[in-house]
Amino acid sequence: MTAVQLPRLAEVFPGLATEVTELLVDEDARLARTIQDLRFYGRCTCTPTCPVLLTAPVGSPSPGIIVLERDGETIALLNFDPEQRSVTGIEVLDGRDLSVPSA
Repeated sequence: MTAVQLPRLAEVFPGLATEVTELLVDEDARLARTIQDLRFYGRCTCTPTCPVLLTAPVGSPSPGIIVLERDGETIALLNFDPEQRSVTGIEVLDGRDLSVPSA
């Protein structure tokens, strides 16, 4: 049996993935290079309006946070794994539409 292949975040939210990559490159260029390949595990379901996009399985440890700003406004918070090798979730704070497009 083969595992179901999850879509990449960049396929579901291409504009967001590009913007996160651009904003992160000065903070952590190595981590920024991983954004386009992150898998999209869906939206957080803690509340119907939660703005967190999961890029790792639910319950993945994510003790670190990087704040991404554009023109002095916080647009997203990135959660990353303990080794700071992978983003585990993106909390989108700029009010953009986070509806998942239908297939």
